[in-house]
Amino acid sequence: MTTDAWEPALDGLPTGVALVGADGTIRWVNRAGAAVLGGTRRLLAGVRAPFTVEAGAEPGESLCTWLADAQSPRWLAYTEGADVHLGVEGTLVVFRDVTEQQQQHRRVAALARTAASTASNSSLEEVLGAMAAEIQLSPGIAGTQIMTFAPGGDRLQLMGSAGFSDVETFFDLLMASRDRGAELATLRSMGERRQCVLPGRRAQMLADPNWEPMHAYVSQLDWEDFVSTPLLSRGKALGALNVYLAPGPGATPVILDFLGAMAEQAALAVDYATLIHEERDAVRREERKRLARDLHDSVVQHVFSIGMQAKALGGIARRLTDPLAPRVDAVATEVTGLVDAVQRDLRGVVLALQPSVSAKLGLLPALHALAEGIERRHGVSVDLAVDPLLEEDVKEPAFTEDVYQIISEALHNAVKHAAPTLVRVSAWRETDRRRLRIDVVDDGLGVPTDAAERSGYGLVSMRDRASRWGGSVAVTAEKRGTRVRAELPVPYVGAEQRDKGTA
Repeated sequence: MTTDAWEPALDGLPTGVALVGADGTIRWVNRAGAAVLGGTRRLLAGVRAPFTVEAGAEPGESLCTWLADAQSPRWLAYTEGADVHLGVEGTLVVFRDVTEQQQQHRRVAALARTAASTASNSSLEEVLGAMAAEIQLSPGIAGTQIMTFAPGGDRLQLMGSAGFSDVETFFDLLMASRDRGAELATLRSMGERRQCVLPGRRAQMLADPNWEPMHAYVSQLDWEDFVSTPLLSRGKALGALNVYLAPGPGATPVILDFLGAMAEQAALAVDYATLIHEERDAVRREERKRLARDLHDSVVQHVFSIGMQAKALGGIARRLTDPLAPRVDAVATEVTGLVDAVQRDLRGVVLALQPSVSAKLGLLPALHALAEGIERRHGVSVDLAVDPLLEEDVKEPAFTEDVYQIISEALHNAVKHAAPTLVRVSAWRETDRRRLRIDVVDDGLGVPTDAAERSGYGLVSMRDRASRWGGSVAVTAEKRGTRVRAELPVPYVGAEQRDKGTA
């Protein structure tokens, strides 16, 4: 067959065909092949071929990669035309672009690994972090974020991230943009319970002054389009999978299907973690009730009996003669005082083990009841000043309960250890309403200079509750008395925002 005969015939084929010389370079390629390789036939002639051509190679299809013009690598499947003789020197290779299939295989593998992680004993943050990393490996994805609501609440949190740096600053910048009027597509996708695709989102954000706090952050990566996929379970939005797509094909149906499948896996992981959280909470509540009941029915009654015996002993002392009478009376008086102190402590423990007071009464009524109880039992004045809109604005019971318990612990510590006459309690949000500052200041005996380093149970408990929300607790000495200060970020996404999907 002459060159004039075979070139037109091969040029009309829809599959790529190349003639590879003995030196491994491309001598000729048909039109379909040139389109696959991303160049003109003139420019491709003499370029080293990606195919491995070996004499006596086993028949069958092989895989190779091809990089043209600094674009993403393309996967090619090729076969040598061993039995074809064209009358020219070289080996004929038939090839096709299988990049999409290879990417699909990778995505299926990512799904399998993610499903395995979900079924493991890893924490939710570890599972979603691994999932974000898997998604990030998929071609065309520049950045990945997985956001969820805290188990049992409405506080949105970043649980998995890949691509971006400085993830700690992300939410502060996002909320600053929202406060300026920027629309959050994440909330829209969760509110509408559907995948939201925003082509050209990066350019839109950089051109919008409302997004100015986020401009430097979103400029870290080279991306164009944004896709937010809600994590749905039993009709509820548990969070969102956000992906920033690199310049290129954009949000193709294959990528959107892949993100939908990964969002389903993430929703399963979040739902599982939520169920575990609820089950553990139920077990803890039952255990607290049991302890409260056992203390009341057993220990409290025994202490009461000891008190009665001590009073009886005091009566006996009055009928004795010196020198026994004053010594027995002193012992009886001391035991009676100890019994009273133990009973007060036990009543406090039993009360603390009961179901949440703030949940039953509401935060403000619960704090007023707490203050009145301390004033009545200990003769200490409590000056209470609390943001009246705090409970109305914050719809997360776990946060409200932690605020109540921090104030309660600080108040009881002051009364128990500082012997004050007055304790001032304030709980107010800062100007931007995004941080709550709690101050419990007494006029008592004061604290040692190393108090901040001490780790008594009460202080540890307060710090644990504050750190759960990214907050802190500090103890400092005043001119007279002690100040306990707690600062906590206020949960900024309420249930009504989640349902509406608007910012």
